[in-house]
Amino acid sequence: MRKHVISGLLALLFLLALPVSAAAQTVPDESRNGHCSITVSMTYKGKAVCGGTLALYKVGDVAEDDGNYSFVPVEAIQADIPEFGDIESPDLAGKLCKLESKLTPVTDLPKKVGEDGKATFSDLTFGLYLVVQKTAASGYEKTAPFLVSVPYLYADEYQYDVTSQPKTDLEREVPTKPTSPTTKPTTSSGGGKKLPQTGQLWWPVPVLACAGLGCIAVGLFRRREAKDEG
Repeated sequence: MRKHVISGLLALLFLLALPVSAAAQTVPDESRNGHCSITVSMTYKGKAVCGGTLALYKVGDVAEDDGNYSFVPVEAIQADIPEFGDIESPDLAGKLCKLESKLTPVTDLPKKVGEDGKATFSDLTFGLYLVVQKTAASGYEKTAPFLVSVPYLYADEYQYDVTSQPKTDLEREVPTKPTSPTTKPTTSSGGGKKLPQTGQLWWPVPVLACAGLGCIAVGLFRRREAKDEG
């Protein structure tokens, strides 16, 4: 009888402990709201790529429902995207980029990527952010837009200063080959050593001129002989 009572008490204590464990889940530190940062690191084959500019837009606010946190679209784009669904979707950043004109960047001017290949945006509030490369680094293509969330939950601990990289690798810019002209440029005859484009070469001209003068001289000579004989 005593064993049954002890077993019942242990079961009751276990049931009472369940709500306590559920309430002990990790929650964001509200004192860090407005004091977060996102650092974007640009690399190519493990090496920092400096140059180019990045713009950052807040696209989602944090919503809490019975201890569960999620992101909801900011008011400016709710008519276009009522809800995000899966924020890991590779297509979502592209859809949000098309709404860029409706969004307000977090800085007045895009951030330049420094010599270390990094650009940092500070004093951010909790939310979902869209990173858009405005100008590419010299010799590289633009990277596709991508999303970053702050705070970021990693190993059951929220990170408030987040470092992120583009979701797709940087690509080298392919140089364009110069197009060859389809027709040869014409040249003027004044002072040049080529005639206008008639297909003739320059060297026969003086030869023909001398031959013509010779014929004239022979004609004059024969004409004089004919007069003398007459």
